[in-house]
Amino acid sequence: MANTAAPRGDIRGQIETGPMTTFQLVAIGICWTINMLDGFDVLAVAFTAPEVSREWGLKPTELGIVFSAGLFGMMAGALMLAPIGDYLGRRLTILGGLVTITGGMIATAYVDNVSEMVLMRVITGLGIGTILASLTTMAAEYSSNRRRNLAISFMHAGYPVGAIIGGLISVYLIHAYGWRSVFIFGGAASAIMIPLVYFLLPESVNYLLDKQPRNALRDINAIAGRCKAPPLENLPAKPVQGEAPRISVAVLFSRDYLAPTLALWAAFFLSMVALYFLLSWTPKVIVNSGLSADQGRFAGVLMNAGGAVAMTMLGWLSARFGLKRLIQIYFLTSAVMIMIFATAPLPTGLLMVFAFLMGSVMAGLVGLYSVAARLYPTQIRNTGVGWAIGIGRWGAVLSPAAAGWMIAAELDRWTYFLALAAAPTVLAAIAVGFIRLRE
Repeated sequence: MANTAAPRGDIRGQIETGPMTTFQLVAIGICWTINMLDGFDVLAVAFTAPEVSREWGLKPTELGIVFSAGLFGMMAGALMLAPIGDYLGRRLTILGGLVTITGGMIATAYVDNVSEMVLMRVITGLGIGTILASLTTMAAEYSSNRRRNLAISFMHAGYPVGAIIGGLISVYLIHAYGWRSVFIFGGAASAIMIPLVYFLLPESVNYLLDKQPRNALRDINAIAGRCKAPPLENLPAKPVQGEAPRISVAVLFSRDYLAPTLALWAAFFLSMVALYFLLSWTPKVIVNSGLSADQGRFAGVLMNAGGAVAMTMLGWLSARFGLKRLIQIYFLTSAVMIMIFATAPLPTGLLMVFAFLMGSVMAGLVGLYSVAARLYPTQIRNTGVGWAIGIGRWGAVLSPAAAGWMIAAELDRWTYFLALAAAPTVLAAIAVGFIRLRE
């Protein structure tokens, strides 16, 4: 359908139907950069796992708990703190999350035992979980209707890019300064983003129009000028109570949203079971197979590179094909790649190739973020997206710990790759089929 021009003074319509401006691209770029750093922060513990495990003499079960700690924090942040973005604004929520991440990462560099590391990983995860829904919402609301899927996919592609860069940087930092330097580097990078967000990232226009906080008209007109849209003379009437969904988790269970919400939650949960098992344990599984720690980290880098490529393709192809169908194709393809990786006696080169191909599960998950952003209206978007992410994080929390128990029990590799990666992605593809979107 061709875009139509927005009425004069309709800044929201101008953003949705007009061409993308440099200002909008910068806003999405900042969200991408933050998400890139989150990818580094989340996987820093996976990159340092061989050294931490050796220094502290950790068992697989203990290492699994360390992996799950940050993911538990992300789950709690998404469920309890991400909805704050619907009340106080997306920008303030992002700033608070960055402060929390910075403190948690730097403090992790100074821990001396598993208990302290678990606590610091939970705190870091709280910050990451808090901001992810706001980043998704901002990318969605500062993109045009035509480019929205691409903008969200691009923003989330920052995550594996951060993991790729983090893996490469970690190799140097660990050899030169020890594993603790990885967390100091991540904390410093997050700290740099705080002033950049404060001065360069605007508040969500939809939030300003719907909630109308103090100085909303001034802020909207500043954004309008940078989006090449005419200014507003007055704020529009606020949504009347009853015309817009209340900001409440209960609305997700209303007749309009119950079925798609449950299907979305199932898809997020299952895909995160698979993804975070792969992200957390693939480097260590490679090492356990007899390869070096650097080769294990390289496999993790390649998997994230595959995810970044697949995400970009998803955003581009979704403008031509159905988003849901593409998500299902990515999930089913990744299940096949996972089982080949887990069962076939591959030489090192092919092992790395299939590690790259397994990254397609990330693209399927990122497609779910686009689905969630389209499923819920702006008044409950942070709540809807945040809770979908939070429910999914339960899978992210459980799978690394479960893998630790299965590896400690000396089960065959194909068993835990089937149970924690291949089967969940197939079930996630089925769940996506039950989500109905309003186009």
